[in-house]
Amino acid sequence: MPTPRIMLRRLGFTALYHYAPLEALPGIVSRVTGRPGEWTDCELRLHASPGWSWGGKRLFRDYSLVDFELRLTNRGAYTYFFGGEPSRWGLLKNLDLSAARPIEEQGWGVVRVALEDMLARYDGPVFCRPDDRAVVIRGGYEGPGAVRPLPV
Repeated sequence: MPTPRIMLRRLGFTALYHYAPLEALPGIVSRVTGRPGEWTDCELRLHASPGWSWGGKRLFRDYSLVDFELRLTNRGAYTYFFGGEPSRWGLLKNLDLSAARPIEEQGWGVVRVALEDMLARYDGPVFCRPDDRAVVIRGGYEGPGAVRPLPV
């Protein structure tokens, strides 16, 4: 169900984290705007996905949510974030990753977006799942953020 925007702030979400395979990062970073470092400021273009994936530990995983949208165009296309740094459970449930090893060694990169930047550029409903602190929006996100590591 949609979550009121004020609730995201009350939950303490100041930054949202989106995880992507390393090979996808060049398609996400549309322009580098800051000096390279641990986090590099960039203009981002995150494309929505259907939220269905084949799981390593489960035959099939559905990370969709309860959305009563009636439009048929792009139905079920969402961008997924973690509200703050993900928990071990969140990494395992959604990405089948271990929190014990660096994410880059597991073939993944991280995109960080300030909550206020996302809310300023997106006017649709925001969904939140409390068990893994997932924050989900319809469609994609275009705007400022930071990436780690910077794609070559």
